Amino acid sequence: MSQAVPTTFQVAFNNNMRLALQQNKSVLWDYVDEKNGTGSELIQLDDIFGAVKSMKGSQDGRHGDTQFANTGHDRLFIAKPDFDYYAELVDNNDQVQTMVQLGSGYMQVAVSTINRAKDDAVLGGFFGTMLAGSYKAPTSVVFPSGNVIANDVGGVSGTATGLNVAKVKAAAKLLGQNFNDAQEPAFMPVTADDKDQLLNEMLVTNMDFGASGAELAEGKLRKLMGFTFIEVETENPMFWNAGLLDAGSGVRKTPFWKKSGLARHTWWDLKTSVDVRPDKHFARQVYASFCGAVTRTDSGKVGYVLNKRN
Repeated sequence: MSQAVPTTFQVAFNNNMRLALQQNKSVLWDYVDEKNGTGSELIQLDDIFGAVKSMKGSQDGRHGDTQFANTGHDRLFIAKPDFDYYAELVDNNDQVQTMVQLGSGYMQVAVSTINRAKDDAVLGGFFGTMLAGSYKAPTSVVFPSGNVIANDVGGVSGTATGLNVAKVKAAAKLLGQNFNDAQEPAFMPVTADDKDQLLNEMLVTNMDFGASGAELAEGKLRKLMGFTFIEVETENPMFWNAGLLDAGSGVRKTPFWKKSGLARHTWWDLKTSVDVRPDKHFARQVYASFCGAVTRTDSGKVGYVLNKRN
């Protein structure tokens, strides 16, 4: 039960209720592929077939035997995570003295909390281990260390810089060299600081927006080099996984991925409930929960840029 309610006690109420400043919508969740799978604790998402070089008929000789490929096979899994929830009690006495619909306010907070939890799951899955191999003994695949754009790209060697055009270009090049489909959407979550540094550079250098594939709308940079920018404060202290974005020494990790590079599975989506609690003097309990997880699907479809904080 919130111990802060007495601060809202008043004789008359003449102000609109509002939430404190916070991220109240899920921003990243919709940029991840939804996957259905079988299982409960460990869900199988995909069967993966490897790449094979073609054979040449001349290799077999006249009337020679057919040579068979040894095609690789793999499986992708996602493990059931701990669930996220929000719970608060609406004390009957508090409700009378505040003359504010506390339950309604708490429910808005509950939905905002779970929406942030979804984005938190995206960040956790992006940097976490990918499970592949057999169901009985899956192999943990760590984040590919080679898929990192150094913090000094586009600047002086050895000196960290903020997000710049050269880094975005290097990220696009990395995905291209990994044989990704150029037509598949690619995403890059950026903070207000990232976008400010990038846009400042583009305006100072008088960059040709059209030639670079940039899209500027309502003063906001939407796209560049094939990436759609997603505005989100990835180091939000309300994220359990915010620490994964910190590279140390004032440097932040800026993730990027192809649409199919991340997959999500939901054991249950947002559940909400308002119940009377006889054991709490018939106070009402506002409750919301969610259980879902995200995983990388392919090491060649993801990466991150190291950027100095401004």
